[in-house]
Order: sequence, then structure tokens, then C-alpha cells
Amino acid sequence: MKNYRIARKAAVLTLVMVLLAAMVLTACKAKTETPVVTEAPTEEPTEAPTEVPTKAPTPAPTAAPTEKPTKAPPASGTNVALKADVEVSSTTGLTHVQWGWDVGYINDGRYYDVDPDDPSVGWTTAVGVNTDDPEQEEWVLFTLEQDTSINKIIVYPVGYPNATGGNFCPESFKIEVSADGKEYTTIAEVVDNTRAADKDSTPFTFEFDAVTCRYVRLLATKLYRVPSPADGYLCQLAEIEIYAA
Repeated sequence: MKNYRIARKAAVLTLVMVLLAAMVLTACKAKTETPVVTEAPTEEPTEAPTEVPTKAPTPAPTAAPTEKPTKAPPASGTNVALKADVEVSSTTGLTHVQWGWDVGYINDGRYYDVDPDDPSVGWTTAVGVNTDDPEQEEWVLFTLEQDTSINKIIVYPVGYPNATGGNFCPESFKIEVSADGKEYTTIAEVVDNTRAADKDSTPFTFEFDAVTCRYVRLLATKLYRVPSPADGYLCQLAEIEIYAA
């Protein structure tokens, strides 16, 4: 029995020693093994995309503004009324054209032409309309081709160059000029003349210091009336000339 116990202890001791040896061997093996280092994959450098240069658009050439040619001023002594536009306060109907009355005859270069085929007597205001007011204003307005320096105006009563005439020449009137067609300046004035009553067709000639303007207006402020009541008070003129300085 005693021997059995001794043998059992020896066996246990042996088993313990075997286990210790196995543990020592495992520890030593763990120390000697070199861990495998897994190298991270090397990323290949990505080449930056090459930018294609964008061609700037070629600007379209801008045409230089065309300057309007400056018209040469009229020569001194030129009758600039001949090419002017004309407006009037009133006029007669087309039935009077056959007798030589029309707006266009106030600046056509003819004074008193009674040619039956092409008469040119002058301009008259509306006939038979104003029968009671001698101070009713009537006017004729010239718009010149350009700003013009002028120094002389001639107003022709109806009938010139005949010895008699002056029909319905206004008794009082003004000559006015303007740069803008709004503000007018009086450069000459006639008051209570008797051309019509005397049947006198002598022209009115106005000479003055040169003035630059675009608009020239004759403003009648007192009209004449013949004994015939049917026609009323009228303003009649054969021609108006405006001269460049």
C-alpha cells in the first residue's frame, strides 16, 4: 500500500513536470517566432488630368459710330427761305390754288405771277372766317434747314412789283427768331402801316445785326379789312425772303 502511494505521487509529479516543460517550450517558441508584418499596398500616384486650355472667344469688332457730316453754312447773301419748311396759322382751301393762293407760294421765289397756267400770288389766311376781330393773330413760320446766321429779311405785300397792290397787308406785325421753336425774340416790328389802305406794294426791308436761329416767324397782330364784309379780316403776303449773313 505504501508502495502504491509512492508510485502515485511519482506519476503526478511526472505529469506536472511534463506540463511545465510543455509550457516552457510553448513560451520559447512564441519568443522566437517573428511576426509577419503585412505591408500596406502602395498606391500608385494618380496623375492629375491635364486641363485643355479654353480658347477665349474673339470679340466681334465694334464699328465706330458714323458721324453725320456737318453741313456747310449757306453763303452770305443766300435766300435761305427758299428751302425752308413753312407752317401757317390758317389758309384757304384748294379752290383758291387756281387763283394763285397757297402756303407754298410764300417762299417760291415769285412775287406776283398771274400766269393762268401756273399762278403764284402768295399766301392768304382763311377767307370769310374772321369777320369782326382785327387783332386776331395770324402767323407764318419758317423752319430753316439748319441753324443759320441771318441779317436781312424782306417782306413783300401782294402785288409787288406792280405800282398798286398791298391787298390785305397786315397793318401791324413782328419779325421773330428762335433757336428752339419755343422761345422767340423780336428783331423787327411794324406798327400801323398803311400799305393796304394805300394799295402800296413796296416791300418791307429789315436789316439787323447777324443773329443765329433755326426758326423765323412773322406774327401779324393787326389785320386789314376791305369794304367787302364777306372776306373779313385777312393777312395776305406775296413773298418773304430770309438772307444768310
